[in-house]
Amino acid sequence: MRVSIMAGPMLLMLCWEASPARAQYTEQWSQPTTTGVWSETPAAPPAPPPAPPPPRASTPLPRPAPQPRAVDSGRTSNWSSPTYTHQVDPERMANPDVVANARPHESGLNGRWELWVPGGFWYSSDGTAIYRRYTPGASINRLVIRADGTYRWGDRSGRLIEVRPWFANAGERYYAVQMDAQNRYMARFDAATGKLNLFFWGVGGHAASGTRS
Repeated sequence: MRVSIMAGPMLLMLCWEASPARAQYTEQWSQPTTTGVWSETPAAPPAPPPAPPPPRASTPLPRPAPQPRAVDSGRTSNWSSPTYTHQVDPERMANPDVVANARPHESGLNGRWELWVPGGFWYSSDGTAIYRRYTPGASINRLVIRADGTYRWGDRSGRLIEVRPWFANAGERYYAVQMDAQNRYMARFDAATGKLNLFFWGVGGHAASGTRS
């Protein structure tokens, strides 16, 4: 008797021979084919986000109490005026208040003063470059102030008149002096430096400084 086995993918063949009679048996084995749908159990839909808490009534912050306005009593230098941001009446600039019942002027004002206009830089352009230029300072007529309050400036004489310009700080005293028919200034004695300072009439910018001669 002879038995033969042939195997292959999904196939098994069995051959059986018996002697003396020869018989052959062939059988095919196969696995059944099953088709199905596999799926996971669908997840539950996500829960909606929690509702936001109701808005709380806002409590307004208390407004700070108004602070008293600080008085600028300092100056950036011995001859500069304080910086103002409020609007000034042009009439008050052109005609400062005259101090009524003014005291005698400071004795430090008396003497002969050599006045000097400071130089300064300025800029110009020709369209292709910017140039910095310097204008040198210059001396102007000597100012003589006497103890009786009279003065002589060049060939003009007058009397000191105390005024209160719009930019004056507390404790500062200013006097109107006139160099000629067109040019008036305000003079102030600076006790800290022992110098005389002249300010432009009205606007109050520094015009010249004086040293005793």
